[in-house]
Amino acid sequence: MDARPNDGPGTAASILGCRNSTNLMNTDHTPEQTKGRLWFIAGGIFSVAFGALAIAIPCVTTVVIAKMVGYFLLASGAVLLATGLFGKTRKHRLLDIGTGILRMVLGIVFVGNLVKTIVILTLFLAAMFAVEGLFGIVLALKLRGKHPAWGWVLFNALGALVLGVLLFARFPSDAPWAVGLLFGINSIFLGMSLVMYGLGLKQAREA
Repeated sequence: MDARPNDGPGTAASILGCRNSTNLMNTDHTPEQTKGRLWFIAGGIFSVAFGALAIAIPCVTTVVIAKMVGYFLLASGAVLLATGLFGKTRKHRLLDIGTGILRMVLGIVFVGNLVKTIVILTLFLAAMFAVEGLFGIVLALKLRGKHPAWGWVLFNALGALVLGVLLFARFPSDAPWAVGLLFGINSIFLGMSLVMYGLGLKQAREA
């Protein structure tokens, strides 16, 4: 009996199929991965540019941010109020109406009284920077050894944490200019880390 392996067309096709599968698995980057890298890099560049502008005109940036928060509260409150009054869902009608009215009142106060808005915004940004810094440190430690840009992520996290502490420490004396300035610095830190993260995805073993 001939015990030699069958070298027929079926076996050749199987070998060819395995080789093709291996080649596909060894493909470094799919179009989706490349697009993801470009989004990180583009977002980082935009963040750096916006941060530089905020640092150049910190007081104007503070006023713009305060007004944007006020208008956002007005718009979202109007949507919730309309949903509660004219929506078909009855389960959350009172909650939507109450939340909508509250947001609209806060929006009017924020737009009409920039001094109080800036004070509240200072506390909010200080807390946001501190939380961002803590979570960023945890993320950076998880990326250590897996992504070449983990150091930049850690740098951004430490910078955000320091900025949050500075806002708390100097509150409320420097609120009018500090919000725009420190927001700009944070945007630059964030933009740099996003750019380096996007560039590092090419060499990362696991993101």
